Amino acid sequence: MARPQLQGPGVLRRRYVRRARGAPLEAVPLDAPRPVTPAEVPGAVAAPEAAPASAGAMGRLLASGRVVPLFVLMLIVCQLALLVPALSPLRVVVRILAFGVSLLMLVLVRGRSLKHPALPFILGALGVTALGFFNPGTSSALAGLVQLGIQLSIVAPLLWVTRLPMDAKTFRRTLALLFLFNVASAGVGVLQVYFPGRFQPPVSAVVQSLGEGYLRSLEFETSSGERVFRPMGLTDTPGGAATGGFYAVLLGGGFLLSSRRGLVRFVSVGGILMGLLCLYLCQVRATFVMLGVCLLAMAGVLALSGRLVRLLTLLAVVGGGAVSAFGWAVAVGGDAVLSRWASLLEGRPEDVYRNNRGYFLEGTFEHVLPLYPLGAGLGRYGMANAYFGDNSDPERPALWAEIQWTAWVYDGGILTLVLYPLGLLATLWWVFRIARRKDDSEGEFWLWGSVIFAYNLGALALTFSYSFFMSQMGMEFWLLNAALFGAMAHAKTLHAHRR
Repeated sequence: MARPQLQGPGVLRRRYVRRARGAPLEAVPLDAPRPVTPAEVPGAVAAPEAAPASAGAMGRLLASGRVVPLFVLMLIVCQLALLVPALSPLRVVVRILAFGVSLLMLVLVRGRSLKHPALPFILGALGVTALGFFNPGTSSALAGLVQLGIQLSIVAPLLWVTRLPMDAKTFRRTLALLFLFNVASAGVGVLQVYFPGRFQPPVSAVVQSLGEGYLRSLEFETSSGERVFRPMGLTDTPGGAATGGFYAVLLGGGFLLSSRRGLVRFVSVGGILMGLLCLYLCQVRATFVMLGVCLLAMAGVLALSGRLVRLLTLLAVVGGGAVSAFGWAVAVGGDAVLSRWASLLEGRPEDVYRNNRGYFLEGTFEHVLPLYPLGAGLGRYGMANAYFGDNSDPERPALWAEIQWTAWVYDGGILTLVLYPLGLLATLWWVFRIARRKDDSEGEFWLWGSVIFAYNLGALALTFSYSFFMSQMGMEFWLLNAALFGAMAHAKTLHAHRR
């Protein structure tokens, strides 16, 4: 006799599946929702595969997003190690370590990288730079390989960070580490002015090699009559604390607007105030102007997306802090600080820039690019030349890149000069789209998109006054953007699974 088919409301037919070899059968309702794979959801990106259960603790760590804040912590430790006089014989090793670990991550972190919008342009620029190894102007084979290694290590986070299952919490923890380190650097910079000579690390040998006259130009007289270097913070360069002040204000604004906890908001406001005070004492006007541009960009994005309450909070805290910190800085730094900042208003902004850093940009396009349209060869400038270059041939002298645009010309001529900035613009556009979102279903990525957009704009501006993408800060730039990209992809995949 045939078994009757049970149909109708409240009756569920069952199907039996075997989940693993030797496991018992499990009854699953036929009308139960089937798990949705990321490939079936438009716009979703597959999350990197987790490490197998047999992998050790190190394997599981390298397959998790936690490796990103640990990497940032390693960068901070390397920076602090440069300030220890006992480690000065190992200075070259310490400086190379951060770049070497980034290269090592390309091998240790397994999986398939997500395609960041900037990746095609940046890899194209790197490929053009690699061809420069065969340029007759290359300083030496070793210096050329070191130059390529530095360039690759700086952009490597675009490849290995996007292999990791990042989430919003890990991304926020990464930003918190950078924020706290930069606040600490700004705070130490302020103490170096309050207590001359007490908290000051040894000045970089590269800066000392530029002569006594140059070192004197980096000093100023405080209100107490003592001469001090411009605050170095947790760097070995006079005025280097300005970078800490810049990021303390910028990232502090993000934590101020994102957190609902009183302690975090208190630390954020304190970090903003300390960063502004440090910037005034450092007297690095270009960095201060760039910070203003970044904050205006962040405010503009908040206004366009209709977040007026947060916009007013940002303007009130930063505006009030800027006024009070300036009075504080003048009381400590004296007339030198007041006259330095007053000169910023003596002419038009473009004239101020031209008289300070602008002639490097003009020289890049008027003299350097016509001389090296296909690049100058590798290992001719920067750390690669200082430690490994061969400058004995008068036909291949050492070169100096004061700003990033000059460095791009040296690396690959006109092609690198076009491709790398295009990668930066693609990154800016993608983050701007994230910042404009009004949907909070995936967390407050729009807010951190606003912060990273301002951060990216500041980095682009810094290329006009500093070789930003030949430094550890350039590596941090690509790491943060890759982490945001990976965290967004991870959140989108989780959202697709929940649906």
